[in-house]
Amino acid sequence: MKSMVGEMLVSRGIITPEQLAQALAAQKKLGKRLGETLIDLGHITSKDLLWILSDQADIPFVELRPEMLDEKLINSFPEKLLYDNFILPLFETEDRIFVAIGDPTNIPGIQKLKEKTTKKVVISGAEPEQIERLLNRFFLEQQADLNLKTEMPGSISIRIQDAEAWIEITEADGRVTRKKARTNLSLNIKPAPAGGEDDGNA
Repeated sequence: MKSMVGEMLVSRGIITPEQLAQALAAQKKLGKRLGETLIDLGHITSKDLLWILSDQADIPFVELRPEMLDEKLINSFPEKLLYDNFILPLFETEDRIFVAIGDPTNIPGIQKLKEKTTKKVVISGAEPEQIERLLNRFFLEQQADLNLKTEMPGSISIRIQDAEAWIEITEADGRVTRKKARTNLSLNIKPAPAGGEDDGNA
Protein backbone atom coordinates (compact mmCIF):
# COMPACT_ATOMS: atom_id res chain seq x y z
CA MET A 1 0.00 0.00 0.00
CA LYS A 2 1.55 3.28 -1.10
CA SER A 3 1.34 6.49 0.87
CA MET A 4 2.01 9.90 -0.60
CA VAL A 5 3.02 11.29 2.81
CA GLY A 6 5.29 8.30 3.42
CA GLU A 7 6.89 8.58 -0.01
CA MET A 8 7.52 12.29 0.53
CA LEU A 9 9.18 11.58 3.87
CA VAL A 10 11.41 8.97 2.24
CA SER A 11 12.27 11.16 -0.77
CA ARG A 12 13.37 13.98 1.55
CA GLY A 13 15.52 11.65 3.63
CA ILE A 14 13.48 12.06 6.81
CA ILE A 15 12.77 8.32 7.09
CA THR A 16 14.14 5.23 5.38
CA PRO A 17 12.12 2.85 3.16
CA GLU A 18 12.47 0.25 5.92
CA GLN A 19 10.98 2.62 8.50
CA LEU A 20 8.09 3.36 6.14
CA ALA A 21 7.41 -0.34 5.68
CA GLN A 22 7.49 -0.86 9.44
CA ALA A 23 5.06 2.02 9.97
CA LEU A 24 2.66 0.79 7.30
CA ALA A 25 2.56 -2.63 8.96
CA ALA A 26 2.01 -1.10 12.40
CA GLN A 27 -0.64 1.25 11.02
CA LYS A 28 -2.90 -1.68 10.13
CA LYS A 29 -2.74 -2.99 13.70
CA LEU A 30 -3.10 0.38 15.43
CA GLY A 31 -5.79 1.79 13.15
CA LYS A 32 -4.10 5.20 13.15
CA ARG A 33 -3.06 7.55 10.40
CA LEU A 34 0.41 6.93 8.99
CA GLY A 35 1.85 10.18 10.33
CA GLU A 36 0.66 9.41 13.86
CA THR A 37 2.10 5.90 13.60
CA LEU A 38 5.50 7.23 12.49
CA ILE A 39 5.51 9.60 15.47
CA ASP A 40 4.56 6.77 17.86
CA LEU A 41 7.45 4.69 16.49
CA GLY A 42 9.85 7.58 17.01
CA HIS A 43 10.76 7.84 13.32
CA ILE A 44 9.60 11.45 12.94
CA THR A 45 8.53 14.40 15.10
CA SER A 46 5.21 16.22 14.92
CA LYS A 47 7.09 19.09 13.28
CA ASP A 48 8.41 16.76 10.55
CA LEU A 49 4.87 15.60 9.85
CA LEU A 50 3.41 19.07 9.76
CA TRP A 51 6.16 20.27 7.43
CA ILE A 52 5.36 17.44 5.01
CA LEU A 53 1.59 17.99 5.25
CA SER A 54 2.07 21.72 4.62
CA ASP A 55 4.27 20.93 1.63
CA GLN A 56 1.72 18.44 0.34
CA ALA A 57 -1.08 21.00 0.66
CA ASP A 58 1.18 23.66 -0.91
CA ILE A 59 0.85 26.03 2.03
CA PRO A 60 3.59 27.79 4.03
CA PHE A 61 4.82 26.62 7.43
CA VAL A 62 5.11 29.27 10.16
CA GLU A 63 6.89 29.45 13.52
CA LEU A 64 4.46 31.02 15.97
CA ARG A 65 5.36 33.67 18.56
CA PRO A 66 3.29 35.27 21.38
CA GLU A 67 3.45 38.70 19.74
CA MET A 68 1.39 37.30 16.87
CA LEU A 69 -1.73 37.13 19.06
CA ASP A 70 -4.47 39.45 17.79
CA GLU A 71 -7.08 39.82 20.55
CA LYS A 72 -9.89 41.19 18.39
CA LEU A 73 -9.38 38.63 15.64
CA ILE A 74 -9.12 35.61 17.94
CA ASN A 75 -12.26 36.67 19.81
CA SER A 76 -14.19 36.82 16.54
CA PHE A 77 -14.15 33.00 16.40
CA PRO A 78 -15.62 30.47 18.88
CA GLU A 79 -13.04 29.26 21.40
CA LYS A 80 -14.18 25.63 21.00
CA LEU A 81 -13.72 25.77 17.22
CA LEU A 82 -10.15 27.00 17.63
CA TYR A 83 -9.22 24.39 20.25
CA ASP A 84 -10.94 21.45 18.56
CA ASN A 85 -9.16 22.09 15.26
CA PHE A 86 -5.87 23.59 16.49
CA ILE A 87 -6.48 26.87 14.67
CA LEU A 88 -4.90 30.21 15.54
CA PRO A 89 -6.09 33.35 13.67
CA LEU A 90 -3.01 35.50 12.99
CA PHE A 91 -3.99 38.73 11.24
CA GLU A 92 -6.44 40.13 8.73
CA THR A 93 -6.59 42.56 5.85
CA GLU A 94 -9.60 44.19 4.25
CA ASP A 95 -10.61 41.01 2.44
CA ARG A 96 -8.48 38.18 3.93
CA ILE A 97 -7.87 36.40 7.22
CA PHE A 98 -4.58 34.59 7.76
CA VAL A 99 -4.65 31.63 10.14
CA ALA A 100 -2.34 28.84 11.29
CA ILE A 101 -3.66 25.29 11.61
CA GLY A 102 -2.11 22.22 13.17
CA ASP A 103 -3.36 19.87 10.44
CA PRO A 104 -3.53 21.33 6.92
CA THR A 105 -5.52 18.27 5.79
CA ASN A 106 -8.33 19.03 8.28
CA ILE A 107 -10.81 20.10 5.62
CA PRO A 108 -13.92 19.96 7.90
CA GLY A 109 -12.23 22.23 10.45
CA ILE A 110 -11.14 24.69 7.78
CA GLN A 111 -14.67 24.72 6.35
CA LYS A 112 -16.19 25.47 9.78
CA LEU A 113 -13.78 28.38 10.12
CA LYS A 114 -14.74 29.72 6.71
CA GLU A 115 -18.40 29.65 7.71
CA LYS A 116 -17.62 32.16 10.50
CA THR A 117 -16.31 34.89 8.18
CA THR A 118 -17.11 36.51 4.85
CA LYS A 119 -13.41 37.05 4.12
CA LYS A 120 -11.11 34.70 2.25
CA VAL A 121 -9.23 32.43 4.66
CA VAL A 122 -5.52 31.97 3.95
CA ILE A 123 -4.04 28.89 5.65
CA SER A 124 -0.55 28.29 7.02
CA GLY A 125 0.72 25.21 8.85
CA ALA A 126 2.05 25.39 12.42
CA GLU A 127 2.85 22.92 15.18
CA PRO A 128 -0.39 22.00 17.00
CA GLU A 129 1.45 22.09 20.35
CA GLN A 130 2.48 25.69 19.68
CA ILE A 131 -1.05 26.63 18.70
CA GLU A 132 -2.51 25.11 21.86
CA ARG A 133 0.09 26.83 24.07
CA LEU A 134 -0.69 30.22 22.55
CA LEU A 135 -4.45 29.66 22.81
CA ASN A 136 -3.98 28.71 26.47
CA ARG A 137 -1.95 31.84 27.06
CA PHE A 138 -4.43 34.08 25.29
CA PHE A 139 -7.64 32.83 26.92
CA LEU A 140 -6.15 32.53 30.41
CA GLU A 141 -4.71 36.05 30.31
CA GLN A 142 -8.00 37.37 28.96
CA GLN A 143 -9.97 35.68 31.76
CA ALA A 144 -7.54 36.90 34.41
CA ASP A 145 -7.68 40.43 33.02
CA LEU A 146 -11.49 40.35 33.06
CA ASN A 147 -11.57 39.20 36.67
CA LEU A 148 -9.08 41.81 37.82
CA LYS A 149 -11.02 44.62 36.14
CA THR A 150 -13.99 43.83 38.36
CA GLU A 151 -14.11 44.40 42.11
CA MET A 152 -11.63 42.08 43.76
CA PRO A 153 -13.41 39.20 45.53
CA GLY A 154 -12.16 37.47 48.67
CA SER A 155 -9.52 35.56 46.67
CA ILE A 156 -8.84 34.00 43.28
CA SER A 157 -6.96 30.72 42.97
CA ILE A 158 -5.93 28.84 39.83
CA ARG A 159 -5.49 25.18 40.66
CA ILE A 160 -4.19 22.30 38.55
CA GLN A 161 -5.67 18.89 39.27
CA ASP A 162 -4.99 15.82 37.11
CA ALA A 163 -3.72 18.04 34.26
CA GLU A 164 -6.90 20.14 34.41
CA ALA A 165 -6.84 23.76 35.55
CA TRP A 166 -9.66 25.59 37.27
CA ILE A 167 -10.12 29.24 38.09
CA GLU A 168 -11.75 29.31 41.54
CA ILE A 169 -13.24 32.60 42.71
CA THR A 170 -14.23 33.01 46.37
CA GLU A 171 -16.46 36.00 46.97
CA ALA A 172 -16.30 38.05 50.18
CA ASP A 173 -19.53 36.37 51.35
CA GLY A 174 -18.00 32.90 50.94
CA ARG A 175 -19.67 31.95 47.65
CA VAL A 176 -17.36 29.94 45.38
CA THR A 177 -17.54 29.75 41.59
CA ARG A 178 -15.28 27.62 39.40
CA LYS A 179 -14.40 27.89 35.72
CA LYS A 180 -12.38 25.40 33.73
CA ALA A 181 -9.21 26.76 32.13
CA ARG A 182 -6.44 25.38 29.95
CA THR A 183 -3.04 26.28 31.35
CA ASN A 184 0.12 25.05 32.98
CA LEU A 185 0.36 27.99 35.38
CA SER A 186 -0.33 28.14 39.10
CA LEU A 187 -1.37 31.49 40.61
CA ASN A 188 -2.85 32.69 43.86
CA ILE A 189 -4.18 36.24 43.89
CA LYS A 190 -5.34 38.06 47.03
CA PRO A 191 -6.63 41.60 47.44
CA ALA A 192 -4.26 44.20 48.82
CA PRO A 193 -4.82 45.19 52.50
CA ALA A 194 -6.53 48.42 53.43
CA GLY A 195 -4.43 51.38 52.43
CA GLY A 196 -3.55 49.88 49.04
CA GLU A 197 -0.12 48.46 50.00
CA ASP A 198 0.88 44.94 49.05
CA ASP A 199 1.36 42.63 52.03
CA GLY A 200 3.78 40.50 49.99
CA ASN A 201 1.57 37.38 50.01
CA ALA A 202 -0.02 37.80 46.58
